[in-house]
Amino acid sequence: MPNVMTQPEKRPESLDGDVLPDLEWVGRVRCPGLTPDAAFLESWLDELGKSLAVFRYRKDFPGFWIAFLGGTGTGKSTLFNAICGEELSATGVERPKTAGAVLYAHKDCPVERHFPFSAVPVVRQAAGSAEAVPTSGRLGEIVLLEHDREDLSHLVFADTPDLDSVEAANRRIAEDLHDLSDGIVFVSSQEKYADDVPYRFLVRVAREGRPFYLLLNKAEQRMTREEVLEVLETEDVRFSADRLWLLPYTPGSPWKELPSSPAFQEFRKALLQDFSKERLGAHRTRRLRRESEKLAARLESLLTLLDAENRAAESWRRRLDALLAESTRRLIEEEQKRFSAESRAYLQAEIRRLFTKYDVLAKPRRFVREILLAPLRLLGMRGPAVPESHEKTLEKIRRKIDLHPIHAALDHLNRRVLEDLSPADADSPLYRKMRQPGMELSREEVREIVWKAQDELVLWLEETFARLAKGIPRSKEWGIYSTSILWGILIVSLEAVVGGGLSGLDVALDSALAPFVTKGAVELFAYHEIQRLARELAERYQAGLLSVVREQRDRYERALQSLMTDGSTRQQLESWKSALRARHREAETA
Repeated sequence: MPNVMTQPEKRPESLDGDVLPDLEWVGRVRCPGLTPDAAFLESWLDELGKSLAVFRYRKDFPGFWIAFLGGTGTGKSTLFNAICGEELSATGVERPKTAGAVLYAHKDCPVERHFPFSAVPVVRQAAGSAEAVPTSGRLGEIVLLEHDREDLSHLVFADTPDLDSVEAANRRIAEDLHDLSDGIVFVSSQEKYADDVPYRFLVRVAREGRPFYLLLNKAEQRMTREEVLEVLETEDVRFSADRLWLLPYTPGSPWKELPSSPAFQEFRKALLQDFSKERLGAHRTRRLRRESEKLAARLESLLTLLDAENRAAESWRRRLDALLAESTRRLIEEEQKRFSAESRAYLQAEIRRLFTKYDVLAKPRRFVREILLAPLRLLGMRGPAVPESHEKTLEKIRRKIDLHPIHAALDHLNRRVLEDLSPADADSPLYRKMRQPGMELSREEVREIVWKAQDELVLWLEETFARLAKGIPRSKEWGIYSTSILWGILIVSLEAVVGGGLSGLDVALDSALAPFVTKGAVELFAYHEIQRLARELAERYQAGLLSVVREQRDRYERALQSLMTDGSTRQQLESWKSALRARHREAETA
């Protein structure tokens, strides 16, 4: 029964005492996409996460990985079988022959332990069993053929799918096993070594610095190493001649015949010497030193990108604040336009009515008014005035609030934000986030915010009135400083502000109060106190209106912030980079 390896268990990682990150941090790294390089973030994170997983795996793995790579029809599987000494991987004229990766490893080799590519299950089979030989592998799996040979117990040979496979999953596993391997056996042929995809991979392998072997399979006898190297040098691929072997065409069963070829014997000897058990420690040290520096460099690039995104985000916020200031200025100007001469006349008339109603001559004047108005009421032309409660007065004022200027200011802000602050890349996270449903305040949300602000304003108004009213003598009315007049002035001021009197209220209130102010200290104090309260009332009302526009601004800012990498994650990345650089320096001095 095949043994399918499930996802490996987690364990604490360390690098000579320094904590290495697990792979969960990848999900915490994000950016809004305000800079050109941000488009590569996802691929950078994929590569960095994969490199880190390979590094963790290789650090403690007790052996060497040797990968056979090449294009379609070059004879990778034949050479894999010849090295292993068994017909393990299926060969033939059909293309492609290898459908999935095939490994050859000792039965006690811990290949699956902390395997870095956990999405691909490893299926163990006994080499030489009926179900195992010959195998073409299986798409989406890695077939591991077990042996008990002591001479190869420290080696894992990997026959990979074609680099130019039409299956993306096959190309990916070939890439992954290349990244995992300590040595690369690159197999080509006389007619294939200049093919585009395998050739580009050969260029990459030749420049990496790890041990590699170029096998030119099915080579004509008249072809020489010098000729091949000269052709490769014209394409800027340079390596020493002792890395190249020309293997002759072998009819019949090539994997059986190749071991008798001097060129193959020379290659096999070089491979097994390079990856002998005695060299395992030194090789691991060199590889970890090289890969720790590579990882540190990738982390450095990532941190540079995050820093650039942070700077761009700060600039974005400043521009957002400028648009907010522009929109609030338009809203205030629109509100002030509504405070017309008619509003000033209304304010003055209402305050005059208050003083007429509550001054010390109120009773005689009401008596006279009753005499004058009685005939009119008898004719049905005037009805008795019923004073309104505080609650009804405030509810009536709430209904007077005009939300159209706020909606216009929001529409202006939203339009300018999308025009001026959208990232250039329509696929960037922030571009998409800014256009998500619910990003713009709805009409219902606007009304709720305004009414909440008005409730808070009314609460302040009532608390202020209660505080001031405590100091007014109840035995007699002091003209301007009576509780009734005070409450009435505050309510009239609120009505004026709601009508647009954000800046004109102060002047209008002054002209309305002036005729009723005597030179007494109490009334002068009350006069200035009422003016101060009216100004504060206007400021609070204005802040309530502007809070709607600010909430829209804050909603955009929160969208940006949700796409930023938090400071603790960045600090962790910096710490990991430093640990890797320290590991590299220690390895160099060892």
